[in-house]
Amino acid sequence: MLRQTLNATICLLLITISLHGRAQTEKFDIATYTPPKDWKKIAKDDVNLHIITDTITGKFCILSVYASITSKGNAVKDFESQWQKLAVDQFKANQKPKTDIQSDPGDWKAVTAVSPIKLEDKDAFIILTVISGHGRSMSVLVTSNDPAYGQDIDATMQSFVMDVNAKEKDLSKTTVIPAGNISSVGNMTYVIPAGWNVTKYSDGDILMPVDIPKGEFLEIWVQQSFSDPGSMEQALKKAYSETVMALNATLKTEVSGGNYVIIPTQKSFRGWDYIRCHGGINMGAGPSPPEYGLDLFLVDINGRIERVAVLKSRKNCNYLAYYSSDKYSYHDVIEDLLFSLRFSDWKEQVHVSGSTNGAGIVGVWQGITLGTTMTSTGAILGAEYKEKKLILFSNGQAYFGNYLPVEGFAGMNTWIMAENSRRDWGSYSFSNGRGMVKLPYMDIALVQQGNRLVITTNKTDHKFVKTGSVDGAHFNGTYVMSSKDFLGNETGKTPTLVFSADGKFSDDGALKILNHENVSCLNPANTPGSGTYEVREHTIIFNYADGRKIRIAFVGTDYDKSNMSPAKLLLGYYDNELLRR
Repeated sequence: MLRQTLNATICLLLITISLHGRAQTEKFDIATYTPPKDWKKIAKDDVNLHIITDTITGKFCILSVYASITSKGNAVKDFESQWQKLAVDQFKANQKPKTDIQSDPGDWKAVTAVSPIKLEDKDAFIILTVISGHGRSMSVLVTSNDPAYGQDIDATMQSFVMDVNAKEKDLSKTTVIPAGNISSVGNMTYVIPAGWNVTKYSDGDILMPVDIPKGEFLEIWVQQSFSDPGSMEQALKKAYSETVMALNATLKTEVSGGNYVIIPTQKSFRGWDYIRCHGGINMGAGPSPPEYGLDLFLVDINGRIERVAVLKSRKNCNYLAYYSSDKYSYHDVIEDLLFSLRFSDWKEQVHVSGSTNGAGIVGVWQGITLGTTMTSTGAILGAEYKEKKLILFSNGQAYFGNYLPVEGFAGMNTWIMAENSRRDWGSYSFSNGRGMVKLPYMDIALVQQGNRLVITTNKTDHKFVKTGSVDGAHFNGTYVMSSKDFLGNETGKTPTLVFSADGKFSDDGALKILNHENVSCLNPANTPGSGTYEVREHTIIFNYADGRKIRIAFVGTDYDKSNMSPAKLLLGYYDNELLRR
């Protein structure tokens, strides 16, 4: 049957590469063709994928139409090059298959071969046709495990019409929609983030950052919805499988034994249920193809599953692995997009981000509490005193934890921060000097006594003192950090941070430490620099002259805003000590 499918395909190639033919339904690069009816289409810049799967029997077929490339001047050489790349390297197909060559009066030649392959230890096959002429070469690859799809394949191949006047596709061009505009996919809409390009396809939107470093890859794929197949876990399994197939990728096994790690179904602050996961896949040719990360975010809206995928390259940096999305700037954009999704058939309340500026008890409070924990040195039966931060926001949100977020609060959406760190976040109420903080694991009683708050945890009262506002603070002087590393070894380098009263700074190693990023390739402060700074919402925002922007948490511990040159500054979420030189 495989041989029959191959023969039928080759026999039709005389029509396939004709320059004139009946009206077609798909225009891609230098070809026009009619894809199989009811097959799912995945459109990329360099390839059109047409896919059909049978989830019951496991049968499938993928028809991949690749964008044209410059011909080597010989149809056979074009085929040999593409066979090595698409068949041998990717599927370990036969090195030297038997080929059939056809040509037409329009000087197009088509070279075709078929080969059996193994996919996850199961029998399958590929058919590669490379069409060459007029200085161009175009490949069409069929991957399947059932010859019964041969009729659809033949009909598609028969429909191909090559355009002798077509020019090479410019893969650098994308459909750019200005940031802040609204884009939609089906019933789902989102706000286009600043610094990201959007390419719209028939089956979804692809977003990519314009400043992605060379050699890295990151894209957000806003996909079409599908009918709810049952549980959210079942929907996730279906969506992950379809996405991996659409990417022509292979699955990796996580330490847990599965193909991805699930974050269980939760109800978001916007009211809808969602589930998400992250896993690893391999994409590309060769015995060890590059590894990528694949995250999925699924939302259940009125029995319909909306979905967004994040595909990201995995890189190594000084023996430490990281994904492109781990960078704060990209991570924040992704989270903002996911939790700001809107749906035409879903009504929700408006959520205003919280501020640490406000009347009454709004603000940052610090104190010592007795808590239970793993038994450690100095702790009796697992109970010990710890410094805590109680932050009461203007919108009724509350945070109770050991540290501020690394980047502080300026410009951050507190609802999303709470969504991704649920244990430490909750809400509060307060009236007539008394109130209550409600956290997922306990309720905390509040009583105001003068300029202090008395909070009760573990049946013990603790006094908390409010930190003054640091908004608009200016510093003046040269501040240094210890020249020893975290193990106490002398480095011979003294990290320095110079502030001036007019809002300028110069950094030589201090911000690299204050950023608290172990993977150096992710640390935007690796390179010294200078620029301007501003202080608001317990955050120092460093705006570098070269365009970098770094946010460092500033609690304001022991800080008097009227003194621009204190002997000591405590900066960063961890209150790292800098001494005035």
